[in-house]
Amino acid sequence: MFRRTLVSLALALTLGTAGADKVITGAFDQGPGGAAQQFNPLTNTAGFTWLNKIYSTLVLYDVGFKKVSGDLASSWVIADGGKKYTFILRDGVKWHDGSAFTSKDVKFSIELANNPDSGSAFAAKFGNITTIQTPNARTVVLTLSKPNAALLDALTNFMILPAAPLSKIPARDLRTSAWWRTSPVGTGPFRWGRLVPDQYNELTANSTYFRGRPKVDRLVNRYFKEQAAAVLALKSGDIDFTYLTLDDTRSFTGSAVTILSGPSQVANYLGFNNADPLFKDVRVRQALLHAIDRATIVKQLYGGGAELANCPVTNARYVPKGVNTYAYDPTKARQLLQAAGWNGNQNVEVMTYYSDQLSKDVLVTIQQMLAQVGFRITPRFVDVPTYNQTTAGSGFSMVYAGIGNGPDPDTLYPSLHSDFIPPNGVNRMKVSVPALNRLFEQGQESAAPAARTKAYQTMCTLVNQQLPWDVLWTAKRFGGASSRLVNFVWTPAPGGGRYNDQAQLWDIK
Repeated sequence: MFRRTLVSLALALTLGTAGADKVITGAFDQGPGGAAQQFNPLTNTAGFTWLNKIYSTLVLYDVGFKKVSGDLASSWVIADGGKKYTFILRDGVKWHDGSAFTSKDVKFSIELANNPDSGSAFAAKFGNITTIQTPNARTVVLTLSKPNAALLDALTNFMILPAAPLSKIPARDLRTSAWWRTSPVGTGPFRWGRLVPDQYNELTANSTYFRGRPKVDRLVNRYFKEQAAAVLALKSGDIDFTYLTLDDTRSFTGSAVTILSGPSQVANYLGFNNADPLFKDVRVRQALLHAIDRATIVKQLYGGGAELANCPVTNARYVPKGVNTYAYDPTKARQLLQAAGWNGNQNVEVMTYYSDQLSKDVLVTIQQMLAQVGFRITPRFVDVPTYNQTTAGSGFSMVYAGIGNGPDPDTLYPSLHSDFIPPNGVNRMKVSVPALNRLFEQGQESAAPAARTKAYQTMCTLVNQQLPWDVLWTAKRFGGASSRLVNFVWTPAPGGGRYNDQAQLWDIK
């Protein structure tokens, strides 16, 4: 305890927190929504809680993920049957370096995302944008080759970048450019301050932020190698916020910390390399679901803090009635494996990027349940870069992972459409089902809500039948916030972002 206090004091003095400035310190990149020390919003698929403090988007969801409102855009009009989007930008917005934000920055950002050299994770969303017009500094007109009713949803997670400095850097070099870590410029509520690798990243209040100057002077993101260290820092008052696991929440008593919780909008699943001959027979994939007592896992390991899921969609509106629930039935699981000619001596590695104790307990339990029906697995725990690199190739068989979606099922498009099998995208399980492709395309092209609902419900049914993934459950996620925080908003979200958390109003007593 004494050593930790000395370390915290040294860090506080380094940050200058002994002065009169208001400072909120958190472990904002802890947990599955974080991407610690990864600052490129083009290639990041997580870490948006922090990146949204630096950069802004055209539009954002409200905190309940019910409505899309303007961020850098003040209004927009959709025309030509969904093939033309016209955005009117806020007047008077400034980049952190004092230069004016204009429509040229929006055009540059989208074109950069569509440039294969940038490695952008958003290219799959913007591929049908054929032209980007900027008739004046405050107007952007996007023309699409076909209607895309999900474009606004995609834009809630797409951060607009400054054309002036970044246009000087080749797109391929931007992937790992030092610019993101040394002198990034955004339009968000906080400006870049400094980065001390493996220790912290500090931001300072943007006095010209278009929603008003933040209440606090500085925001600090502390980095911890272990989740337990972040929890201890929250308990001791060294930080004001961190992600918490379910087990972590049970260790807090008193009123010094408020436990925040909500649906994760993430479906956990056993994913199969669909190009691996081991899983060509759907009966093998069916057997695994029947062999796992999911209800008991949810009750005993998650403490009831999860719900069974039978397709990857988390929005109940798009989940039809009557999908197969694959009830726990080990006898049926054995019969299916036998009918499929499964070799009980085969051992399958299951790779995961989850490293928390709950996930380890879940995988050990699944391992035991599958062993009882003659299916042997060995869990392998890796970091996210290793997971991404491995699943981009063919050298794996199974994974335990999560897929974030939320209010619009189109988020699943690049993970299930065959056009995005690596190296062309993030369909890491190599799913190739032509009927599934068509349903996602229909969901984009249908402007009528009823038609979109039908397309996605049919998609849900098809995934439930063919099982390119074995979807297991969706769980709650948790955060811990110091009682000193005022107007602090955090809710679980895939990747940690795309909602308006009103960070300019965050304050500390």
